[in-house]
Amino acid sequence: MPSTLVESFELLVEAEQLAPRLEAAANALTQLPELEAERGWLAAARERLATTRVTSYGNLLDRALRLPELESLKGERGKLLQAAIADEFERLQAAITLAGGPRSPLLEMLLQNLKVPALRKCGVPEVERFSAELERRLASAYARRVLATDRYSPVAPNLSAVASAIATWRSVFIEPPLADDAATGVRDELAAAGRSVELALRQARLLAQAALLPAAELLDAAGVLTPTAKRRGKNVTEDSHPLLEQDPPDPLLPTADERAELATPPR
Repeated sequence: MPSTLVESFELLVEAEQLAPRLEAAANALTQLPELEAERGWLAAARERLATTRVTSYGNLLDRALRLPELESLKGERGKLLQAAIADEFERLQAAITLAGGPRSPLLEMLLQNLKVPALRKCGVPEVERFSAELERRLASAYARRVLATDRYSPVAPNLSAVASAIATWRSVFIEPPLADDAATGVRDELAAAGRSVELALRQARLLAQAALLPAAELLDAAGVLTPTAKRRGKNVTEDSHPLLEQDPPDPLLPTADERAELATPPR
């Protein structure tokens, strides 16, 4: 049972991270038909973790970061929230381009002399300055007039997504710490969530470890494990597995073979 709010927070983060890793591990085991029983154990691990509703705790994690005792945990979570702003801003640009074309006056107006920081790793002041300037431009009379037309109506969900990402980030880094009554409620909610997820998380991880125990060398031979996964695998306990300690790769990133194809000049 978690004894502190920090432990409860970290349990929820671990459960949130483990879910996609289990999915990636399950996909990897499909390449090893001889491990039929192990695939069943991994399926049981995924089902067990699903009972914790790990995808529903994101809002709680963000709200909990306004507790004074969790101040030290803001940095790591902040990277995810800043990445969300970057992702939604890129999607907004793409949506405007799709609706209005690559030379859309609206896109030019939004981006002209706009200082876009490295949103995934810059500091709080830079994110806030960018967000405030983007909001100012989107609230201009021109932007509101153009975005209200039928041509740009498909952009509306992207506008909402950008606004939501910025609001979530601000709720952690700009809003003041929670008042006493609100803080007490969040503390109770976080502690209860930590207790509810702990057992299912441990069971899911143990099932997955058992399923993957015979698979490391086979997956390595099949080319499933990346060099990073292999390196991390040396640092974890022998009952663990690198697929459980790292996030799965982005499926949209080019593979080594695809990079080589593009790098080869035409004959």
